[in-house]
Amino acid sequence: MGTALKALKMLDLFSSSQPEIGLSHIARLSGSNKATTLRHLRALEEFGLIEQNPQTKSYSIGPAALRLAALREIARPGLEGARQKMQTAMQEVGESLHLTLLEKDTLQTALVVETTKHSVRVSLDPSEIIPINATASGLCMLSFGPGFLLERLDTDPHKRFTETTLTDPEQIRARVTDIKQAGWANSNGSYEDGVFGFAAPIFGIDQIAIGTIAIAVPEIRATSARLPEILAALNTLSKDLTANFGGQMPEAFPTEFLP
Repeated sequence: MGTALKALKMLDLFSSSQPEIGLSHIARLSGSNKATTLRHLRALEEFGLIEQNPQTKSYSIGPAALRLAALREIARPGLEGARQKMQTAMQEVGESLHLTLLEKDTLQTALVVETTKHSVRVSLDPSEIIPINATASGLCMLSFGPGFLLERLDTDPHKRFTETTLTDPEQIRARVTDIKQAGWANSNGSYEDGVFGFAAPIFGIDQIAIGTIAIAVPEIRATSARLPEILAALNTLSKDLTANFGGQMPEAFPTEFLP
């Protein structure tokens, strides 16, 4: 791995639960010695990608990230339009939604819209990297995304988060087969106990998924009576967001989602 890439990968260490990290902790997390870590951090700081708190000496994401995010939206508009569609869907279905996009080989959260209709709701981390084996979004991306994701099932480690997390590659492939036929994926507490996820793909111009749209529902409201409503909203979002990002739905993709 090149020096520049090693430095940039340090940005992935930051999250909403860990927005500031000290030098020693970054060194441990990245597996580098402190001298090398400091050299990478200084390079990132020079370009504004991170900044150091003068009081705590810890580091956080810098202002250049905002400029880069704005430039990306100008070059590839779509997130603001997606947010509006997600807000409308949230009002209709009454649950939290999150949109993920595939960044090289990592599924990352791009947008979060939390419900305002319930006091008991699923809170979503806007900086989260989505595990491919444990979530509805991850399984959906495996089913409709680039082929290399499936090819890596036997070599990549699969972390277990709850008792229902899928870690066996053959079991994951079996789920993928079912998801391809249904058009949607679900996860019943396999990433977080008590949270049910439902996800559908967002396709690019080549009819391969570039991301997913998911609805997160607390177990108490994830009833069979509500499933048709959730799937209808998900089906509409899949089509609308594919169009929003300039993609194209595959001809063989199901026209409606059945429970």
